[in-house]
Amino acid sequence: MSRHTEFAAENGWPQMLPRVASGAFRRLRDSLTSRRLRAPEFRTGRHPRLLGLRHMRIGRNFSAGDQLWLEAVVFYRGQRFTPELELGDDISLSDNVHIACLNRITIGSGLLAGSRVLISDHSHGSYHGPNQSDPATLPAERILTSTGDVHIGRNVWLGDGVAVLAGSNIGDGAVIGANSVVTGTIPANSIAAGAPARVVRQWNAERREWLPVTRAERA
Repeated sequence: MSRHTEFAAENGWPQMLPRVASGAFRRLRDSLTSRRLRAPEFRTGRHPRLLGLRHMRIGRNFSAGDQLWLEAVVFYRGQRFTPELELGDDISLSDNVHIACLNRITIGSGLLAGSRVLISDHSHGSYHGPNQSDPATLPAERILTSTGDVHIGRNVWLGDGVAVLAGSNIGDGAVIGANSVVTGTIPANSIAAGAPARVVRQWNAERREWLPVTRAERA
């Protein structure tokens, strides 16, 4: 008995037909998006929001869960931008992942991201240097600004609820603990956690172990 037939036998065809139709629509949508992006094996879940596709380059075998928001921001309230969003091969994202690029974001192959992950190279308003944003201005009406690119290396794992912000550089093989906030550089082959994220363990190739990092070593 097939999976669909088993579901229909348990719940009835009136419950089954919308699932079949929804699945067929998603496959067609993903096929057309895959061609547009020239990204073989591109798959997303329910209700994705994809904007600025002309400014994206995505490798093969990209998969995402429900509610993906993937945007290369081209214009916002009269501002125009030329973003560059690059993702490698074998990217796997869970539900409710938001990747927003105003300037430049590069993500290496093999990224695994949990749910509710944010990767962004910009913010609403300017809070450093000249012409800083007035708090009396509604946040949604403040200009978009970027204080740096975002780079994520190969084979990186981002836990649930992680935020990777402008100016971040995460090395190959790094692991970022759940609910951490990355604002700077995380070395390759390390485990980091906290807000802001700090390295807590480092891979030792000779011993083949993740060894704790002391406060003195972090400093």
